[in-house]
Amino acid sequence: MNILELRNITKKFPGSWLPAVDNLNLDVAMSENVALLGESGCGKTTILRMIAGFEVPDGGTIKINGQVVSGQGKFIEPQNRKVGIVFQDYALFPHKTVWENIIFGLFRLPESEVNKKASEIIELTGLQGLEKRYPHQLSGGQKQRVALARAMAPEPELILFDEPFSNIDSMRKQQMREDIKNIIKKTRATAIFVTHDTKDVMSIADKVSVIRQGRIVQTDNPQKIYTFPVNTYVADFFGKTNYIKAKVSPEGYKTAMGIIKTKSPLPADIKDVLLSIRPEEFTTCKEKNDCFYGSIVKERFMGEYKELTCKVENPSGENTEIIIYTIPNAQCTNGKCYFKPNEEKIHVLKKHDEY
Repeated sequence: MNILELRNITKKFPGSWLPAVDNLNLDVAMSENVALLGESGCGKTTILRMIAGFEVPDGGTIKINGQVVSGQGKFIEPQNRKVGIVFQDYALFPHKTVWENIIFGLFRLPESEVNKKASEIIELTGLQGLEKRYPHQLSGGQKQRVALARAMAPEPELILFDEPFSNIDSMRKQQMREDIKNIIKKTRATAIFVTHDTKDVMSIADKVSVIRQGRIVQTDNPQKIYTFPVNTYVADFFGKTNYIKAKVSPEGYKTAMGIIKTKSPLPADIKDVLLSIRPEEFTTCKEKNDCFYGSIVKERFMGEYKELTCKVENPSGENTEIIIYTIPNAQCTNGKCYFKPNEEKIHVLKKHDEY
């Protein structure tokens, strides 16, 4: 069952030539964690604000749990949408304690129920012992937990996160991702994250929608989007990849490096393609047998792996540079590296699917 449905949502701000959100459609299932991923200015925060009710769409319909909250002549105010939101800057009340911040949205309930709900959410978010502290006495991670607890206390049907980890230092960020993911899973909450960081997506999201210029480019689970991007924009967003121009032939893909074979069926409707192969999908070899080889022109130690840039020469004089990730202590002979791609992880892009 879908907890959220966006249909043909459009939003254009005064003075702008292009819409911030352009005819966007999105479904979010109950208990699903969905990430809206994109660079600054792509429209992802505007989408979040329209779901929350802080912005009004110019067109389209928004449904939450089957109820129209925007569109079709209706508009439900933010406080009546049963939506919680965790802001990028947390938006805690500086003059209120942790306890007072958390119970802020529970004013309609009897005191006994307020105390019960607040105590449960404080235990769930690991804030025990901090109830009497003020926001200025908390770390960034603790502030984020308070913001999450405040958003979850009224038991909303949907929780929205606006760049939730942008104010957390890098050493704490991964732990916070895991903590928030576990909290959301325990409560079976439905969450939407707005982020520009693919590590957030990989750590938390069940599904990700990549957004560009107000439109969804691709929606799928993070692993599939990483391995099988629909175009070079999506591929580049998720990290480095090797693009190799190729022609389809009965033997495989003809490239300037030579024939690249694959275990996947060859496309029958096109001849000119672009192969996308991630650096970690190459295996280094000791000998040239069934392997390509190239001269190492750059070598970077990256801690957990080594990044090699290899120039592959061919008789026509056209050179191809390939980036390969190897184990840190990998040894290559006389400045040359022998390698072959994983035949199951060669992704084919049509030429017109470039940017």
